Amino acid sequence: APSRVKISGITFSNIRGTSTTPVGVTMQCSKAYPCQNIKVQEINLSYNGPGGPITSSCANVKASYSGKQ
Repeated sequence: APSRVKISGITFSNIRGTSTTPVGVTMQCSKAYPCQNIKVQEINLSYNGPGGPITSSCANVKASYSGKQ
């Protein structure tokens, strides 16, 4: 069953590091209760393996982005 938890007002800031997979960030929220007011700022992740540059995957997330991504 889909989640009935509503997530809002979260800030992800100044995150640095190395990912072991090409998808460095995944945010998946419920379609019925999308995540709102999510701030993503100054994210500096790297991936050095096969599969191309690092990416992210988000579903049902209403976010604002600033700084390095």
